[in-house]
Amino acid sequence: MDRADARVLWGAAVSAGGVRLEKGPVVAFFDVDGTLVCRDPVTGPGSFPTERVVRAVEEFAERGGIPILSTGRARVGIDQLLNNLPFRGYVSLDGAHVVLDGKVILDCCFPRAVLERMVAEMLRVGMPAFFEGTELCLELNASGGSLYNWGPVACDLEEMRSTKPDLRFAKVDFVDEAYGAYRASDFLMEELGYYNVGEGSHELVMPGVSKGAGARALLAELAAAAGAAPARVFAFGDSENDLSLFETADVAVAMGQAAPHVREAADYVAVPCADDGVAQAMEHFGLI
Repeated sequence: MDRADARVLWGAAVSAGGVRLEKGPVVAFFDVDGTLVCRDPVTGPGSFPTERVVRAVEEFAERGGIPILSTGRARVGIDQLLNNLPFRGYVSLDGAHVVLDGKVILDCCFPRAVLERMVAEMLRVGMPAFFEGTELCLELNASGGSLYNWGPVACDLEEMRSTKPDLRFAKVDFVDEAYGAYRASDFLMEELGYYNVGEGSHELVMPGVSKGAGARALLAELAAAAGAAPARVFAFGDSENDLSLFETADVAVAMGQAAPHVREAADYVAVPCADDGVAQAMEHFGLI
């Protein structure tokens, strides 16, 4: 069954009187920025959903659904969500770190040789960048100043090593101001995965690492533990790094403000995040 068939059958089930679980539970993966929480153009990423979205996630869990976070953020950036909402697990760092019910399923980082080459290239082309890991995040900026103001700053590899001796990082963020420098490095462009996540933000990941791959690993673990495959898998997102997650799901939901190519890849387009798109879509599909 392809995703188009799944969408038709799901719509028929909802029209017939709501969701009925014939296998395992329904699983829903939720992106954070631009999906669960809105990004303010002045203050940046939000920290917590609106009351309506909070209640939607809670009700979904109360009805037996399994909500999972799926985000580019590191673990430290989702603490408030994990501590206050009934998420069973999370796919973080664009799929590099995956946890279900407290068990680490995946934990990837850039190989040391690759990371050292990345740093050398970024310094060569003058590219400030923010390195994220499961334990610590820091900015690489040769000037010693900070473009991002998100964490400690290192001028070179040695300062990075003094701050984080094991150099375990899994994702890199950079902004439009550094995009020209990124384009000046064939190594960075050809050897790493790249996402334009909108609103002037960009991400680099290891080849093969994606939200979709992380979701598949989590779903396999969930099925093994439960002895049954999920009845249906939903994915909610708004950005380019959600496309692999959409491919993994039976039903992909894009927020109304998403870029055209993201909306085109979805099975359903909700109202924008600012209008509680997650809650509106969950109501539409009979999940709450």
